[in-house]
Amino acid sequence: GRGTISFHDGTEYAGQWKANRFHGEGTRRFNNGNVYTGNYGSGKRQGQGRCYFANGDMYVGDWKDDTIHGFGRYYYNNGHSFEGMFRNGKRNGRGKYQLTDGRVEIYRYVNDSRAGDGVRWSANREKAWLMNDGKVTKKVSIENAAAIAKRCGPVLEET
Repeated sequence: GRGTISFHDGTEYAGQWKANRFHGEGTRRFNNGNVYTGNYGSGKRQGQGRCYFANGDMYVGDWKDDTIHGFGRYYYNNGHSFEGMFRNGKRNGRGKYQLTDGRVEIYRYVNDSRAGDGVRWSANREKAWLMNDGKVTKKVSIENAAAIAKRCGPVLEET
């Protein structure tokens, strides 16, 4: 069925139900100001969804057991964005980080931290730099930059 419920803590859910649990499409407003719209399974955020965070961040992508998990795009309130794989709420695997000025960085992430070498492209994609631990180490050719990005792993991974 469908319905809306308001909880004593100020949160609210409007959407589909199954066996007295959120199930199917729904919107939940949390008392911390976050708002999630998307799929639910057995009472938990599951599958595709969009979450607007109270701090101005937004995430669009896969969820598993109420946690960001799988492929998604995270938009930070400072204008930067991340596109890639998440595991248990943390960036994991190859990811693309876009800065507000148009520069792009490709890295491999492990447990939300950059691991090993990565690469940064200029906004016009005509220049590139090798990076390590978030710092530029040297300028590289566009061809070398593409090879470094490829070594960061596949765009999609099993989660």
